[in-house]
Parts: sequence; structure tokens; C-alpha cells
Amino acid sequence: MTDLAQQAMSLRDNEAFQASLTTIKAAALDKLAAIDADDRNGILKAQATVQVVDAIRDDIDAFIRAGKPRGAPGIA
Repeated sequence: MTDLAQQAMSLRDNEAFQASLTTIKAAALDKLAAIDADDRNGILKAQATVQVVDAIRDDIDAFIRAGKPRGAPGIA
């Protein structure tokens, strides 16, 4: 489990990966703010995107907590 935790730390600390997740989530939130209230499919898709980004970050944090990594992560 330690290897998984170290890889998760690498993803958490990877600026490009985190910036990508932030950009994806921000675009989905912007879409939610501007979407027509009758566009159920669009709303659901944007909400799902936000949920997936949050779930990825939650899983990364959980892998780190579960594995208690001992060393510095490598480059992802």
C-alpha cells in the first residue's frame, strides 16, 4: 500500500495534474452558473464532472492516509 500512497502523493503534488483538475472543475461550475434551468442533461453532466473531480481528489487523499508513505514521491 505504501507504493500506492507514494504515487498518490506524486499526483497530489503534481502542479500540471492539479491545475488540470482545477480547470475542469471551474469550467463545469461556470457552465452550471450559466446553464438554462430547463437543460436537465446539461446540468446533470456538469454536476457529474464536478463530482468526478472531487472524487479523484478524495481518493488521492485516502490513498495517502491509508498508505502512510515514508519517502518523498517521485515525478508523475
